[in-house]
Amino acid sequence: MNGDDVFELRREAAGWLTIAREDLRVAEACLSLAPPALGVAAYHCQQAAEKTVKGLLVAASVAFRKTHDMDELADLLVSSYPECRDLLDPIRPLTVWGFAYRYPGTEDVPEPVPDQVELRRIIDLIQRLAERLEAAAALGSLRAPH
Repeated sequence: MNGDDVFELRREAAGWLTIAREDLRVAEACLSLAPPALGVAAYHCQQAAEKTVKGLLVAASVAFRKTHDMDELADLLVSSYPECRDLLDPIRPLTVWGFAYRYPGTEDVPEPVPDQVELRRIIDLIQRLAERLEAAAALGSLRAPH
């Protein structure tokens, strides 16, 4: 991998991180409303988790298809970042948060809306993953292509 490739990977990973952080800001804002907009916060948590994981995949030079499936994305990522398994496992079920509270009647049995405690726990996990991405993009720990 040459210097231009590394620069491009860092730039792309940083782009994913920027958008993920914006989704986290929106999730936090939703929690501060009276009453809190829990479903919308959950949606933005899913979006932030997805973008953070995709940014880490880019930083690790791991190709991925266009998908919102958090379990699939986490499976791809854990091989490059096994030390992040404890952060990845709890976000695997978030796929459903990407649509359950945004569209009426998408499921036969409605997905329960997470409470503020669960949302804050997920926000913390995503922030920890984002820190990993920031370190990978800024400190040059980008991995060679497989």
